[in-house]
Amino acid sequence: MEKFKIDTRFDLGIKFGSRVQFKAIVQEYGIKMERPVYTKRNESKRVRAKCKAPCQWFVFVSIEKALGMNDLVVKSMHDKHENCNHVWKNKNLKAKWLFDRYMERIRPNSQILVRESRQTVNEEYQAQIFRWIAAKVRKLALEMINGSAEHQYKRIWEYCAKIKKTHEGSTMEVMFTPFRGLGGNPKFMRIYCCLGSMKKGFKDDCRPVIGLDRYHLKWTYRGQLLTAIATDPNNGWWPIA
Repeated sequence: MEKFKIDTRFDLGIKFGSRVQFKAIVQEYGIKMERPVYTKRNESKRVRAKCKAPCQWFVFVSIEKALGMNDLVVKSMHDKHENCNHVWKNKNLKAKWLFDRYMERIRPNSQILVRESRQTVNEEYQAQIFRWIAAKVRKLALEMINGSAEHQYKRIWEYCAKIKKTHEGSTMEVMFTPFRGLGGNPKFMRIYCCLGSMKKGFKDDCRPVIGLDRYHLKWTYRGQLLTAIATDPNNGWWPIA
């Protein structure tokens, strides 16, 4: 996967749909070039991006009234970096930007340590981030993961109904605690799932011996995944429930 998919070139006459888009391009550019660039002026009709003094690099955009539109157009610029060096503490590496890039990596490894995240950023972007930024990225990721799992648990009865409708003869049972107070939600405890086709296959062809396999869940909502298994005519595993 390429690090930078956004075109970060600046040329006279280039249009940007909004200030947000322009600032996002400047941020990508600062990270890609490893330079201390930032947006100095952020007004409704004009924005200036520049590099830290004494570097003279800058890009100025404003609305072109003659065009009768609200696009920001590059009016003037100096596209050469002079008297500035690689910046290790790049302020463009913000928590939201890092969250968008590393969310899918954190999802299967929610126990990742803050120092490991900082080391990864250091190796991939040749920059250092503060500890609190790495901690915020991890917090945002965990909130996204937990929220997603919580949403899926709320739809578990819908899932069971769908399985029964599409897989004839299936058994789906959910056990939960009663509603906890007025307006509260029931607490999920366990679910039993036995697909009709697997049930029929076991009765028709498998050996009449049932084993039990167990796997410990290591994500946000921990527990155990138990699988009842049998042996098919080819001596392969046959999951039952």
